[in-house]
Amino acid sequence: MRKVALTVNGMRFKTKELDEGFVDFVEDHFRDAQINLHEDNSAERLFIAYLKLAGKYYRDEKEIKTLLKEIETL
Repeated sequence: MRKVALTVNGMRFKTKELDEGFVDFVEDHFRDAQINLHEDNSAERLFIAYLKLAGKYYRDEKEIKTLLKEIETL
């Protein structure tokens, strides 16, 4: 269990204790989105990171629905 902390526009945000695997996922996503966990980040950069993750979620959901329809026809 670990915490994640992030500074946005001078405000520091911290999570409660989270599962190690989830923390690794979040930190990897932040790194990919050029969000620095140890420096201040702009709200715009955080918003862009959110949109990238939301887009991935959206595509994954569409793929799951497609696969479920294919399974139903078997």
